[in-house]
Amino acid sequence: MENETIPKVEVISYRLCGELWLLATATSVINRRSEATLARGGTELTARMAGDMSSPVENSWTIFKEYHIDEDVGFALPYPLEDLPHPYDAWISIARNLPELIKNNQLRVEVEKILPSNIAVPYCKLSEKLGLPPILLYADCVLANWKKKDPNGPMTYENMDILFSFPGGDCGKGFFLVSLLVEIAAASAIKVIPSIFDAVQRKDSDTLQKALLEISSSLHKALEAFSQIHEYVDPNLFFNVLRIYLSGWKGNPLLSEGLLYEGVWDTPKKFAGGSAAQSSIFQCFDVLLGIQHSICGVPSDSAAEFLQEMRTYMPPAHQSFLLSLKSKPSVREFVLSEGNATLQEIYNKCVQAMVSLRNYHLQIVAKYIVIPARQQPQVEGNLEEENRGTGGTNVMDFLKTVRSKTKNSLLKEE
Repeated sequence: MENETIPKVEVISYRLCGELWLLATATSVINRRSEATLARGGTELTARMAGDMSSPVENSWTIFKEYHIDEDVGFALPYPLEDLPHPYDAWISIARNLPELIKNNQLRVEVEKILPSNIAVPYCKLSEKLGLPPILLYADCVLANWKKKDPNGPMTYENMDILFSFPGGDCGKGFFLVSLLVEIAAASAIKVIPSIFDAVQRKDSDTLQKALLEISSSLHKALEAFSQIHEYVDPNLFFNVLRIYLSGWKGNPLLSEGLLYEGVWDTPKKFAGGSAAQSSIFQCFDVLLGIQHSICGVPSDSAAEFLQEMRTYMPPAHQSFLLSLKSKPSVREFVLSEGNATLQEIYNKCVQAMVSLRNYHLQIVAKYIVIPARQQPQVEGNLEEENRGTGGTNVMDFLKTVRSKTKNSLLKEE
């Protein structure tokens, strides 16, 4: 598909709509899992991601433009496009009617494991242009899949909606919007990062304390936002309906060999489905606070390997932001070197806030994946379903390992 003459602001939209178009023409794997997973849950990644990435500026922290981070919504995309011009309006029509089309069996139900070339080729070209894997990502269904009902109203659940949905009624809306609200709650913490590095460079403990308190407060607000999941997401609907559409073809027994992208690769490819591990928020504060999941940059276990892999599923600008954080002065080492008990206590509040978020994530996974899986009829493969997250990893083991590494980062009292 030639797109050189099309404005880049529209080109970005084609990736999403192409993915949703897949659902109308591509095939499925057992209960249409494959075709559903091919659908994109969000709109365009963003016109800002279409341009060439500028290299990080060493002495300037204009992070909001350079790394595509918004002052109000953080890593989320501000004002995602809702419509596309002709002839791509047909894709939008499919996307908006997706749940009904699936419910009425109006999409293909043949069991195949091949994505036809007329879909795979342009789809993969667009994904390559954006620097993203050709599969549903967290960025699609969360960061770029929202709007305000009242443009002048607040950033609250009641005043927000998603642009595209999956079967399961309001379950998908709840899951995606609560995830988005977690991102937005953490946005104010991102804003203080420049002042944190400035304080470390100037050895200004007072300014650093204030900035770290802002991070701790923001992370607690993120936890409060996370708690809304109980109100808006039904565990059985999530496990039995929505989760199917978020699964990828890596670590998925239904597509054990992966998916063949006809005309692109000669062999099937395995890509992980949308996962919270693809959110830049938590890895951002891991790096900032010096929470180590690897040794000298080398993953020390499967959990660290998975976290590193999930970075490749993030928008390239956000990947660059995480890399730039690692090049800055170590906040943790400065806190240790100061020998300031108050500063260490405030630093620990930030780390403990990360521990609390990961504790809560474990509770959510138990409620929304482990328990519903155990309630299923006992058949072969149930245990695997019980432990498998949408990213394809053993989710409970992964989260417990990450939580343990986070706890180990707490500074010991002298």
